[in-house]
Amino acid sequence: MEKRSLDRHLSMPGALAFSVGTSVGWGSLVVTCNTYLAQAGPLGSVLGLAVGAVVMLIISRSYSALMKAYPEAGGAYSFTREIFGYDYGFLAAWFMAMTYMAVLWANATSLPLFGRIFLGGFFKIGKLYTIFGYEVYLGEVLLSIAALVLMGLL
Repeated sequence: MEKRSLDRHLSMPGALAFSVGTSVGWGSLVVTCNTYLAQAGPLGSVLGLAVGAVVMLIISRSYSALMKAYPEAGGAYSFTREIFGYDYGFLAAWFMAMTYMAVLWANATSLPLFGRIFLGGFFKIGKLYTIFGYEVYLGEVLLSIAALVLMGLL
């Protein structure tokens, strides 16, 4: 049996995209902590973080085992295809795509938060409304829309 392996490669544009994506994801974490966890109180926050940590440990251990057993690019699709067949691989990929689309709003709305922290009030132009104690500005909405257009999602 032929041993398969993945080549390690991350180009400079790939590293930059990964860094920016991680920063934007960080923004959605901050929004969650500032709104929902703050309202949950200390016990609710600790419980939520503990449950989230356990779930992430289970997911990461599962992916680690699958990457060792099936070392090829493609992630969840490849793993599911190898174990259950092409039809289930397609369903896994479809559900992953729908999941990413469902959380897209969190990433798009975290970009203005990232801008607030690192660029100050640059995008705080034209206050529109307040939601959960968070003021929304026209400049930040336009920034989010521009990001979605650049990603090809609008």
